[in-house]
Amino acid sequence: MSGKDLNIVGYQYNYPKLFIKPPNGDEIDAETITSGLHFLDDDSDPILTTTYTTDTGVDGSVYSTSQVGKNVINARFYLTYGDWYDYKMKKHEIAQFFMQKGLYRIRSDAEPGIVKFVRAGNFTIKNPEDRSHVVQFMIPFENPSGVKWSLPYSDDLMTYDQNLWQYGMNLPNGIDLKYHFVNEHHFKIWNASDITIDPAQRYGLKIIVTGQTGKFDMVNQTTGDEIVYVNSLQPSDQLVWDDMYCYRNGELCTDATNLAWMRLAPGWNDFKIYGYNKVDIRFRFRFVYLN
Repeated sequence: MSGKDLNIVGYQYNYPKLFIKPPNGDEIDAETITSGLHFLDDDSDPILTTTYTTDTGVDGSVYSTSQVGKNVINARFYLTYGDWYDYKMKKHEIAQFFMQKGLYRIRSDAEPGIVKFVRAGNFTIKNPEDRSHVVQFMIPFENPSGVKWSLPYSDDLMTYDQNLWQYGMNLPNGIDLKYHFVNEHHFKIWNASDITIDPAQRYGLKIIVTGQTGKFDMVNQTTGDEIVYVNSLQPSDQLVWDDMYCYRNGELCTDATNLAWMRLAPGWNDFKIYGYNKVDIRFRFRFVYLN
């Protein structure tokens, strides 16, 4: 997403905070949308959709597939205002901010290193009959992926003081995690996700290879996946597996591969690059968490 991230390093809060990056905009504290707006909390539940097949005349059903489904993140707010005209103005400012097309990125101070990419659903703000000048309302954020994502990518520098990473992200303590390897042909990478990173399931993975001479052949010995580029490479070439497709110097070249893609199991993944040529390889992906 375009736009700048809000620097929340060192912030101290006495109550929950929600940070929102609108489509094509900078990240802001939700309470700055209009004066008198206060964030209370948000909550969501994971959705797992399971499909079964049933044969006529046969008892029971047989498992077919399961998939993570779209879920809803319910965010609660309350709004304080003065007179009727102040209420109408603030209600318009809230609608103006949230009723944009495109994805919003949201995160809270409880999980500053984890984000959700959502769209605001329909919501109602109604002036209370007792004219108390305080109204509580809820915005249902539709989360198409049904999961949460790490704010940074795997190859971003891992230091907690950057506010990119946080505790509770399945990161092992005391271990230097690497996602960039130079002239190493046998190495391990850590997938901190709750689930398998599989491009076929829309969980993105980019593998960037440079400095290689000849063909390229790499296997993930943990999952058994192998990717091969059969044509001859020069050290100046850049080979990129972007999800299920391969590009050489920006040009699509999937037909020169074994038509496979790489998956990453949760936890350690043991890799082997065949041959002894010099090679520079980088893994870039977001960690995925169940919502």
